[in-house]
Amino acid sequence: MQKVTEAAYKTTHEDVQALRDHGWKDEQIAEAVYITAMFAFFNRVADAFGIAPMGYLEMNKVST
Repeated sequence: MQKVTEAAYKTTHEDVQALRDHGWKDEQIAEAVYITAMFAFFNRVADAFGIAPMGYLEMNKVST
């Protein structure tokens, strides 16, 4: 999904076919693209409004 995130316009039919060749169904491919696009959208909106990260990743770290 890196290509979809960084340069969606560069995705090709061959990229989609490679996923199919690995056993992905079209519905699964579409869902992965939708989730990636929504994540990017929400991040851009948060950045535009200056919303600070909530620190969720840090809260899940286990102290050793």
